[in-house]
Amino acid sequence: MPKREIEGDWVMGWPDRRRATLIAGKDTQGRVINGRAPLVELEGLITPTDAYYVVNQLEVPEPVHPDDWTLSVYGEVERPAEFSLKELQKLPGRTVRAVTECAGNDAGFFDYMQKGGKKPSRINQQDMQARAAMREKSAVPSTEEISSESTTTCAVSAGEFTGVPLAEVLRKAGLKTRAASVRTEGFDRGRPDLAVQYRSVGRSDFKLVDPGVIHYDKGLPLAKALDPDTLLAWSMNGEYLTHIHGAPVRMIVPGWSGNWWVKWLHKLEIMDHVPQCYYQKHYFVYGNSPEDPNKEMITAMGVRCIILDPLDEDSPLERGTHKVRGLAWSGAGAIARVEVSVDGGSTWHDAHLEAPREKWLWLRWSYLWEADRPGRYRIMARATDAQGRHQPQIPWNYQRKHFDGIVPTDVTIA
Repeated sequence: MPKREIEGDWVMGWPDRRRATLIAGKDTQGRVINGRAPLVELEGLITPTDAYYVVNQLEVPEPVHPDDWTLSVYGEVERPAEFSLKELQKLPGRTVRAVTECAGNDAGFFDYMQKGGKKPSRINQQDMQARAAMREKSAVPSTEEISSESTTTCAVSAGEFTGVPLAEVLRKAGLKTRAASVRTEGFDRGRPDLAVQYRSVGRSDFKLVDPGVIHYDKGLPLAKALDPDTLLAWSMNGEYLTHIHGAPVRMIVPGWSGNWWVKWLHKLEIMDHVPQCYYQKHYFVYGNSPEDPNKEMITAMGVRCIILDPLDEDSPLERGTHKVRGLAWSGAGAIARVEVSVDGGSTWHDAHLEAPREKWLWLRWSYLWEADRPGRYRIMARATDAQGRHQPQIPWNYQRKHFDGIVPTDVTIA
């Protein structure tokens, strides 16, 4: 007897298939505080909201009702102001479709590409509940504990965001000539979890700066703040933001990694310099080591291209025609080309790029592979963006941020 196709009140039409959902970690109150997207289970371009990855640097705040929310705009402006949500929605709106990627997504591949060893899996096997429990303890892990943890994968999603360009709000307030940046602040508050930073480095035998209790903030350079696609968004995937994704209003900074997409926004301070916010001076930086005196804040992502089918775990495969497929995106705009190799990089072939090919959204690509001989094969894919940047762009850095290397898939044809 076939299994039922009903999930709740809906007839799904796909026997035995349920909706893809977040691999989540919850706090002691049962609230989701982190999660990874089930990347290999998804189709299309837009990640369902319930499957969208979640990362928070500080404690998840209590919700603020939209009717009680205000946004303060002050500093180097002619007309300091406060906006309610209804007032913000009266300004000219805009919708942007974009990839959101955690700066630490796929960090473990940096180590794999340099040192070998076990390859991280895109089949999300991370125990997010264990990570949530560690977060609540705020214990500093030992280097041995860090080395035994699974690496961060699947901290990437893509969505459609509706709001108002930040530039419209700044125009309304009137920028002074000294304006150089916008410090965006969320109403989330807490003490940075130093254990998270130690894990990003892969060791804990050095001292970190502890700023005490702070609000999450970022100093967005003015040029990116004035980009028409940089939004103050109240909607995600066609509905109002959920609390865990930053409601009532959050920042959308296309092309730049998720640490710039400040959630639970409540203040915009226009400044005459780029401030040294904790999360761009001490964390989310490039550098050769914790002692590097020339650390640089990270901004735009590199060029990414990942293989989703086949995976290593699908091996062995039967002889015949196989569709190699995946996703590609860039921090500098649209993808112009994807190439595929099935012989470990000796020869390369252009992949088919599916429409639409949008500026900030990833695209789906595919290549038909005639696998008519048994043996072991190494499949690789690489991307080039519209700015002419080739994968990879980002070198190894001690916090292992913005990985964009070419990760092979190893399969056997039986």
